[in-house]
Amino acid sequence: MATYKAQVLDGFDWWRDELCAAWTSLARMTRQPKPSDFTTTIADDGIRVHAAGGPEFQSPPLPLDATPDEIAALLRSGRRHPSVAIRVDSAILLKRQLGARRLPVRQARDMAELDLMASTPIDLSKVHIVFADRADGGSSYLVVKKRTVAAALEAIKAVGGDLASLSIADAGQMLRPDALSLAAICPARARDRFARRAWTAAVATVLLGFVATYGHAQWRSWQAGSVLDDEIARAQVEARKARASLQKRQAELEQTEKLRAEKKNAVPVVRILAELTRLLPDSAWVSDLSSKGDQLTITGFSTSAADLIQPIDASPLFSAPEFSSPVTRVPGQTGERFTITAKVEEP
Repeated sequence: MATYKAQVLDGFDWWRDELCAAWTSLARMTRQPKPSDFTTTIADDGIRVHAAGGPEFQSPPLPLDATPDEIAALLRSGRRHPSVAIRVDSAILLKRQLGARRLPVRQARDMAELDLMASTPIDLSKVHIVFADRADGGSSYLVVKKRTVAAALEAIKAVGGDLASLSIADAGQMLRPDALSLAAICPARARDRFARRAWTAAVATVLLGFVATYGHAQWRSWQAGSVLDDEIARAQVEARKARASLQKRQAELEQTEKLRAEKKNAVPVVRILAELTRLLPDSAWVSDLSSKGDQLTITGFSTSAADLIQPIDASPLFSAPEFSSPVTRVPGQTGERFTITAKVEEP
């Protein structure tokens, strides 16, 4: 569980560092150390206190084991809450290398503790493990004895001052401890912790508000899209029904118009019957008469079926008469049975 928590916190630290870097790049601002009224330098030759704007040459340095009262005496300048910067020379610190690659902050601290316990006789309760930004990009740390900086921190507290910054002088460059290292060396006061937590809570609330607003908007959009899809589906069903009904109605109208046209152009049956009555002799009679389109079929009996073709062909109402089947004689019937087909001409 602790491993998961460390991973989550490492991710949060990375995210915070990226945001800070992006903000710094956007604002085109470089991080400057907080202005201080005093600078306390801790080196192998002693402890020096330099006042801002004071002379370059100071009194002899205090010993490394100087008491907080001795250091506080040099910090009293009449200011009610002086700000003090502490600089520690790396010559009095122990430098250790963990690896060539940069590791997550909390993972690196755990590995540093294991490294000290396994490789040195150092008591972890008496030292601070400090990680600072280095140009080489690797994972290395510094070991600071608590008593090295304890007196200076107690002196600042005694005069009611504030720690402006804590830096480490190493090979001509100033290294600044990361947030976890600084918090371990100089824990934040209650009001500072409250302000930081309040700021974090405010940022988290704003982010949650953005996420909730975006999620609610997406949910409303999805809900509206779902309702719209249902309405579109229903409309499509209704449209298909309406289209089918329209097509059916159109087909019926076309069929009606076709029948009307056929009826208009067709020769009336009464006229056909009248013409056949005029053409056929009394020796012939019709037993069946059918008309399909412009095709007329006449079935009946006649004493001489062959004599029927000529008068039908001479009629202006009929054309191309012919026998559609052989002429036969039916036992018990008088005359010849015939079936003649002819084309009915349009009037």
